[in-house]
Amino acid sequence: MKKAYILTLVLLGLSCDGTDDIFEEDFARGGFAQFAQDLETTRFNLLTFNEATFSAEVIDPNNNIISYALSLIYGDIVVDDFIVLNALPGTVQFTGQEVLTALGLTLDDLDTAISLRFLATITTPDGVFSGNRPAFDGDTNAIVGGDTANEIFASAMRQAVDFNFSFFLPPPKKLRGTSFEEPFGNDEPYTKPGGVTESEELTNNPGERAVQYTAQGTGVDDEIGFRTEVFFVDGDSGFTSERIGVSTDVDAVGGAFVDGVQGYQIEDVDGLLRLTFDRVPVDNSANPTSGVQIQYYPIEADHESGDNLTIIAEIERADGSSETLELLNISGTDIDNGLEERWNLADSGFLNDVVAYTLIVETNIDSGAEDVYLDQMLVYIPE
Repeated sequence: MKKAYILTLVLLGLSCDGTDDIFEEDFARGGFAQFAQDLETTRFNLLTFNEATFSAEVIDPNNNIISYALSLIYGDIVVDDFIVLNALPGTVQFTGQEVLTALGLTLDDLDTAISLRFLATITTPDGVFSGNRPAFDGDTNAIVGGDTANEIFASAMRQAVDFNFSFFLPPPKKLRGTSFEEPFGNDEPYTKPGGVTESEELTNNPGERAVQYTAQGTGVDDEIGFRTEVFFVDGDSGFTSERIGVSTDVDAVGGAFVDGVQGYQIEDVDGLLRLTFDRVPVDNSANPTSGVQIQYYPIEADHESGDNLTIIAEIERADGSSETLELLNISGTDIDNGLEERWNLADSGFLNDVVAYTLIVETNIDSGAEDVYLDQMLVYIPE
């Protein structure tokens, strides 16, 4: 497991005097618990979190803690008294599977966008204090205890009062794919060749961003090709010039694409746009297990019920059969509900006996404020 470096902050003009008890003046009444050493890591591989083990000694620098109880919080789920220590120093120890069991979740339920939060309730001779701000007595004009003020020492002094674990997804081993780095991209609009509401396959215009690309090789580092089609029905207003195709606008996606400096942008089609990637063959004898994925980034907007984003994979099997696997199908408020302004993963997971994948993205948006960006499409195999 990789180590993460934890930065120790010196706050409020305090300097170290050779002891751990530099918070005595402010936090003695509320209790202050510390980890005896910097944590080895607070980031865990989401795919193997059930196999992870956490163990750390917690100490009591003010020597006034009677009991130390950790609540486990994940999104809206709260598990009180997940770990209880009735004497300090003591060891906080658990496995990832114990966390999942306590939460009533599986690995498939975890999301890299949501952190695990651990919040201590500390009992001292002066009272029971939790992770809220220090309480203030207006009659006496005195702090009477409370939480040890998260915003004051959020990552300082190895505090063990309010801390988080985050998850990451390791990149899979790439078989083929594209991050839209080879085609020409810019931040200028693309001009539709045909009429405003003419359904057609879009072709590249000189000097304008690419909407189609022909692969230049078949190696793992050679990007696969793609083509863009638009379809209109009665009532669609269509477009003449919109930001559709390969984009260099990193500011629109929080300052960075997932991989490289370009991605694919879809803006205000006022109809249906279909992006089809090249068929990727898989040597099933060498790679009996494989998968396909792509990252998508919806811009924050008030999506209507007619706004839709669908991602499917056409799968060919070793026995000659085929099927269509839906990786994503969201519309309207589904898009607004926690998916906007961040990269999200649409992923098949590992599949067996697949000999070819064809990934297709379809979207129907009708506003310039409802852009969707795509990046890092991969057909992948186990490490």
